[in-house]
Amino acid sequence: MAETIEVYTGDEVAVDVLNPLDGGGSRVEIDVVDGPRFRLDVNSTGNDYDVVTSWNRHDELADVEVPAYVEDVMSRLARA
Repeated sequence: MAETIEVYTGDEVAVDVLNPLDGGGSRVEIDVVDGPRFRLDVNSTGNDYDVVTSWNRHDELADVEVPAYVEDVMSRLARA
């Protein structure tokens, strides 16, 4: 189930841990309200991730730059 949080830019972001990955870590979806969406493979410590897929604000597959606050979101998840 997705959890919505407000990041330091004021954006609301829905974060959903989709499934665990072999070897540790998780596949996570980050959906910026009225913005882009990202599916990330995050390592077990939350300090590194790979972009699996990204969508623009029109929900079309696109190369979208991951916002800087995603690292903060990943740190929050690792502490939870």
